[in-house]
Amino acid sequence: MTSRTMDITLLDRSYRVNCPVGQESALQEAADALNERLNDTKERTNLHNVEQIAVMTALNLCHEWMNDQKEQAAKTAKLEEKIQLLQATIEQAMSEQRAQRGPQR
Repeated sequence: MTSRTMDITLLDRSYRVNCPVGQESALQEAADALNERLNDTKERTNLHNVEQIAVMTALNLCHEWMNDQKEQAAKTAKLEEKIQLLQATIEQAMSEQRAQRGPQR
């Protein structure tokens, strides 16, 4: 896969990174979102050390991601329960319909 070099800015620092061709806008969008989060952390915590700001932001992002994963797993489990209930209901209705018809030849 071909890549190109891009410059992104995080906390007023410029970084040169490689990016797959065609993914430039996605990378820029991600960099902008990260920069916003880094600046939010900097303002909320009054930290000035870039490494500390980055670590705190990473911890917050990881915590949010883990919570999202748990929520998604709970939603998936609920959907699976509903699907099983629907399948059981359909199977019961089909069984009752066959019983009403009687034996087939």
